[in-house]
Amino acid sequence: MTRICFIAAPLIARSGVYNSTVELVRAGRKAGLEWTAVLGVSTKAGGSPLVEEGIREFAREPSGLGGVRRLSSDLSELPEVAAADLRVSMVPQTDMALSLRSAPWVAYLRGLPWPAPTEASALKTAAWRTLELAALRRAREVWATTPTLADDVGAAVDRLVPPGLVPPRAPSAKASTGDVVWAARFSRDKNPSLFLDALRGTPVQGVMYGSGPLEEQVGAEVPTNVRMGGWRSRDEVWASARVYVGTSTREAFGRSAVEAAMLGIPVVMSRAFGCAEMIYTDETLSRQLVLDPADVPAWTAAITRLTADEAFYTAVAAHAQSNAQRLTVESAVDNVRTAAEAVLHR
Repeated sequence: MTRICFIAAPLIARSGVYNSTVELVRAGRKAGLEWTAVLGVSTKAGGSPLVEEGIREFAREPSGLGGVRRLSSDLSELPEVAAADLRVSMVPQTDMALSLRSAPWVAYLRGLPWPAPTEASALKTAAWRTLELAALRRAREVWATTPTLADDVGAAVDRLVPPGLVPPRAPSAKASTGDVVWAARFSRDKNPSLFLDALRGTPVQGVMYGSGPLEEQVGAEVPTNVRMGGWRSRDEVWASARVYVGTSTREAFGRSAVEAAMLGIPVVMSRAFGCAEMIYTDETLSRQLVLDPADVPAWTAAITRLTADEAFYTAVAAHAQSNAQRLTVESAVDNVRTAAEAVLHR
């Protein structure tokens, strides 16, 4: 049986990639597969370290390109990594670390693996892109989660391997007059100011969950109808949610959007979300709810309508939920297993 080790280090939050990796390995092991995970997580990340068979979590702080060689050495000494037939990298620094070794590995891209133009200087973006592409050339294959991400990365991608996730637990009661929720890292690429602009001056009640470098700045700018909720578990995030709003300027998949849709919570999201075409397959709904981040009035109109028009809300919730329920972690396990076998036996 093929032994696969999924590696993600460093991680600055126990969210996105962290949760996806843990869920994938848990589901694989439940199916009888010899899968393990190695997760290097910042001590500043919210939540508590995971202690679970098959999953190793250790402290690892972001250290830029200078830490890549140390990470490569440290990973090579871990028994899960050494024993694997195939190593699957989940983040760019791990790509670079594994590229320094001869053992077989693949890069499973979950997001654009270098800074977007608005997130760093042109020089830094160019340097990071050059180094990452050099690392990807040493991988057995490069996988991407969505066509949107594959298009952004370009010819380096060899295969689409669609993701999936464990549905969140349904709240004990459906929120009939609940909050409009934003849940993400407070960083430039998540574009939190758009949420404030869209809700400012409306009767809609909003809440922002998460942590990150812009948290204090955003907290000082919130209008009276928006409150800061801090970092919360996903059960807490969805407990009172009526609508989810995803404002990111880049979001290769969009885990929170899929979770919300699985629960029958309508989603308003930017065109950057890779999952947008999976959740809204109706062209009219897509035009109304998958929006240009620059068009603030369109965001305000969509959010306001979902909080005021019950018939529209019900139709959107049913459509999104029906589509999202196909994106299960079991389907993701099958996708990864098929791709891994193809890599090792070609």
